[in-house]
Amino acid sequence: MTALPTPPRSASPSSPRIDAAKLESQPRLSRHRIRSVVMRAGTSKGLFFRQEDLPEDRAEWHQIITTAMGSPDSYLKQLNGMGGGVSTQSKVAVVGRSSDPRADVDYTFIQVPIDGGALDFSGNCGNMASGVGPFAVDEGMVSAKFDGLEEVTVRILNTNTSKIIHSTFLAEHGYPVEFGELKLDGVSGSGSPIRLDFVDPSGSMTGKLLPTGSPTDTIVVPFRGVPTTFTVSCVDAANPFIFVSREALGLTGDELPAVIQESMTEVLMAIRAEVAVKMGLATSPAAARLVMGTPKIAIVGPPCAYTTPAGRNVSSDEMDIWVRPFSMGKPHPALQMTGAVCLAAACAVPGSLVNVIATKSQAARVAAKAPPLLIGHASGTMATDSQASVGEDGTIEVKSGSVYRTARRLMEGSVLYSK
Repeated sequence: MTALPTPPRSASPSSPRIDAAKLESQPRLSRHRIRSVVMRAGTSKGLFFRQEDLPEDRAEWHQIITTAMGSPDSYLKQLNGMGGGVSTQSKVAVVGRSSDPRADVDYTFIQVPIDGGALDFSGNCGNMASGVGPFAVDEGMVSAKFDGLEEVTVRILNTNTSKIIHSTFLAEHGYPVEFGELKLDGVSGSGSPIRLDFVDPSGSMTGKLLPTGSPTDTIVVPFRGVPTTFTVSCVDAANPFIFVSREALGLTGDELPAVIQESMTEVLMAIRAEVAVKMGLATSPAAARLVMGTPKIAIVGPPCAYTTPAGRNVSSDEMDIWVRPFSMGKPHPALQMTGAVCLAAACAVPGSLVNVIATKSQAARVAAKAPPLLIGHASGTMATDSQASVGEDGTIEVKSGSVYRTARRLMEGSVLYSK
């Protein structure tokens, strides 16, 4: 039997075809590499760069950093780069030796928008700051002794806010100690503690602890189709935050982050945009929506029991205050370090929402830097210390705010970018 001839296969309309002539006429991107380190710092993860490896002109950083991280990405996954598709894993730290006599190194934080837009230099990130001291020692910017175990303090100037942070941790034989017994809710495993002292954190961006001059302000925005008045507290310590009452939003406190995101994002972003103008951080609500990094916004409420997304049952007696912050328009999985510092500072402000929620004894012990303020967040709890006082004339002085984190160097080498 004679075999029938096989008909020619026609290419599917969607099959890719290489057109050499067309390819030759198109502009072509070239591959480049730059030295970098991937670090998990606190409950964040990102790329760490040496400042000397980046161009002096910051305008040239955009192409390097966005392509290295995989932005913009309409799928919001950053699969084409080193980013993790969420705000806590779309971060960059740039570290270099400092010329400021108060500091050993300069640290510039960059929030990289996942879906595009300009790099956000507007605020600090305390979690990423926890990796700066160990990074500086590993990179030889700050020396540690090679003859045993010692406590090292690295003085850091955050260039975003012009504020000083002291990072204190253990080093052994010249290298940071990473493994220890401190456990962070939101991070698996444990690590060696890193103490971050935010020195004189007030007025990080606005120049004032109370940017509006008042412990509370009112704002009217649409909520569930009705113009609604909200009372907020605007406090600027380590980063500017807007605090909104849980009860005013009709929340009970046991809602999972996904429920809060679905039901509260629209009203919180509206409040944030309006209040940013009152704080002097934006010229209009529309302009405020273009810069999502600052000011930050958080829901606060009295202690209550809830279950974390990981299934941990948190009891009300594990905390002094309940908080659900937002980051880049979405619920933060835990709490920003600058948010913890700002909460502690707000606790010392008579009449603020945070101060009212906390009991008088809790507020007093925070102001006296006795036991720490215990904070309940979406992944569990954390503690923060604050040294703050209120003078007889009502002047509030926040000398420092302290938190403990862990960090781990994950990968070192070069990251590829295109231009």
